[in-house]
Amino acid sequence: MKDKLQSDLSELANPTYSRVREKLREDILSGYFISGERLKIAELVERYKVSQMPIREALQQLQGEGLLIIEPNKGAHVRKVDRQFLESIYEIRQLIEVYLTVKCIENLKEKDLKLLNQIQKSYEAAASKEDYTTCLQLNRRFHSTIYELANNSEGLQILEKHWQLINTLRLTYGFGSRRTTEVIEEHRAILEALESRNPAAVEAAAAIHCVNAKADLLAQMSDKFK
Repeated sequence: MKDKLQSDLSELANPTYSRVREKLREDILSGYFISGERLKIAELVERYKVSQMPIREALQQLQGEGLLIIEPNKGAHVRKVDRQFLESIYEIRQLIEVYLTVKCIENLKEKDLKLLNQIQKSYEAAASKEDYTTCLQLNRRFHSTIYELANNSEGLQILEKHWQLINTLRLTYGFGSRRTTEVIEEHRAILEALESRNPAAVEAAAAIHCVNAKADLLAQMSDKFK
C-alpha cells in the first residue's frame, strides 16, 4: 500500500512553489531533514532545482503548518513531529470539526445533501480501486462542503492550515487495513445524522470520525515515535 501511496504523491501536479512546498514537507516528514536541522536557502535551491523565491514561499507556508520555525537572523529550522504534536493538532481539529458539522445544520439544504451523497459515492468508488490520493481529495471535499455551510471562515481556516500536512502523512505512512472501510461507514453515519437534522447524532458521528482518524494515523506512525 505504501509503495502505491508514494507513487501517487509523486504524480501530483502543482505550481512551482506548491510542488516545492509538498516535496519539502515530504522530506521533513520522512526524516530526510531531521528535527532541529537548519534549512539553508542555497542548499534547498540546489536540491529542488528552483530559484530562491519559491523556496522562501514554501518555507513560509510550512511555518504556517507548524512544521518549521522561522526566527529573525537565524532562518528556518525543522520542528519535531512527534506524537504530542499530532495529538495536539487532532484535539484542536476535533473541537472545530464537530462544532462546524453541527453548525452546518442551520444552512443545510436538500441540494447540499445530494452533493454530499455524490461525493461519498465517488469516495467509495475510489476506495474500491485503492486510489488513496483520490480518497484523500474526496474526503477533504466531503468535509469542506459541510464546514463551509457553517459560515465560520476562521474555523475553516484553522482546519485548512493542517489539512495538507495530514494528507502527506497519510500518503507517507498509509492507512490501517480497515481504515477506508471505516471512513465509508463513518461518513454514512454523518450523512444519516445530517439528513435527520439531529444535532446530538451529528455531534456523536463527527466526534467518532475524528477520534478514529487520529488513532489510525498514530498507529501507522508508531514506529517513528519509538
